[in-house]
Amino acid sequence: MRPLDIDEVEAPEEVEVLEPEEDFEQFLLPVINEMREDIASLIREHGRAYLRTRSKLWEMDNMLIQIKTQVEASEESALNHVQHPSGEADERVSELCEKAEEKAKEIAKMAEMLVELVWRIERSESS
Repeated sequence: MRPLDIDEVEAPEEVEVLEPEEDFEQFLLPVINEMREDIASLIREHGRAYLRTRSKLWEMDNMLIQIKTQVEASEESALNHVQHPSGEADERVSELCEKAEEKAKEIAKMAEMLVELVWRIERSESS
């Protein structure tokens, strides 16, 4: 290695020193404004996510009401259509009631699974 010659060494670049007000206006203010915009955007998205969740829950509630109505109608229909001699009618009614109860349990289980699915979807969206 050869020694450096003073003529070869470049003078360091001069750095412009800004006044605190200029520094704030030029560098910090744009960053602060951008952060404010980001925060506002996040708040808006949070509100939309909340509304989507409420909408899904409302749909689920309506679906459960419809299922309940259908089960009740099926039970009534099953009981009204029984037309056998008295001994067989009691037995037939019992069978139909058991079937209606089983159906109601199945539908309730499906409804629970739907609610669980919605909650999982919401959790994954919020992550």
